[in-house]
Amino acid sequence: MTEAPRFTQAEIDRAIALEDAHKDGRPLPPERVKQAVDRLYGEWIAAGGEKKFADVLEFATHVAKTESPTAEHRGETRALWSFKSQPEGAPREVGHRFLAQACGESRGYQVLEDSPVGRRLDSYELWDGNVQSALIKRFGLDEGYVQESPADIWDAASESYAKAATGEVEIFAADIGAGSVLGRMEMPRVLGPEGVGKEAVRFPVEFPHHAHLPQDMYAFLSDDSVRCQLRLEDYKKETTTPEQFAAKLAAIDVPEHLKQAHTAAVARLSAATSYEELTAPAAEPTESEITRPEPAQSEPAKAEPQQPGPKQPEVQEPAPSQPGPSQPEPKQPPLGQSFLHGGAVPSRVVVPPRPRPGVAGTHGTINPVVEAAPKSQGVEQ
Repeated sequence: MTEAPRFTQAEIDRAIALEDAHKDGRPLPPERVKQAVDRLYGEWIAAGGEKKFADVLEFATHVAKTESPTAEHRGETRALWSFKSQPEGAPREVGHRFLAQACGESRGYQVLEDSPVGRRLDSYELWDGNVQSALIKRFGLDEGYVQESPADIWDAASESYAKAATGEVEIFAADIGAGSVLGRMEMPRVLGPEGVGKEAVRFPVEFPHHAHLPQDMYAFLSDDSVRCQLRLEDYKKETTTPEQFAAKLAAIDVPEHLKQAHTAAVARLSAATSYEELTAPAAEPTESEITRPEPAQSEPAKAEPQQPGPKQPEVQEPAPSQPGPSQPEPKQPPLGQSFLHGGAVPSRVVVPPRPRPGVAGTHGTINPVVEAAPKSQGVEQ
């Protein structure tokens, strides 16, 4: 499966425009509050009213579970989203919902908010504080019930939407929070026995840099098939230790080509006592490690003891020669380059030993300096 394409500038600009339009005029003014409540009431009555549903919010839950989660004019790929980040080219952080919707328009992705069920629930404006106040006053509903219901209603819609996935799934999130709808509701359906599996998952949002995690482990951790199975709480510095993260990492399933990296990462995390130990820079080699050792001197061969045997005739050493008339010493043949006038070339050239390079600390690869990384942009809440 190919890597998810990054966002174009046009998609980023469209996402910002969608977010601005969504935020404009919120909380809703009285006329829009009345429109939303009247719409919910009218559809409740048309569906059977109190004879079929106890109240308008029970009816909205029915809509979330039964309305279609698939837009007929879109393709097979589904987008899931959570929280926000600032992608390259964006002047500010932008909600991943709106990035997903912008890509849904340009790439034909399915997006929950643009599906029939999403558009219908959006029209009820159940998250708006003024709409909630109107529901309490008009229908005599309990305040806590009204405030808690939107989350339950959208959970039901999200579950139906995730279960409907049949092709690739694009995850618009930096980290996946365990308590987010994406982490606790949608991903378990996508990766579960009846889901499309980790092989179908892609992340168009880059994995953020976490300064407490080893830089050379990022290629493994940022792999889509690994990333989709982890939660932010599995490796958060403030609440975990490397050993705890190792236990979480050991429990996930990875493709065959990542098994060696998986085993190495688990072993390295398990052996560390702190995240600081994992990211500490490599120690510089000492002078004794850099100095080239002197070559070992070979011992002179020991004379073999003479074995007893037949006596050999003694060899007479020649007598020292008697001094005579001095003879001129023969001239030595000229060395190469001795044709240079005035250039005396030594008969033996001594080449100084070549300096030995510093010894690398990690099997021939010198560890890079750990960078002071910026704080992660897209942390799930």
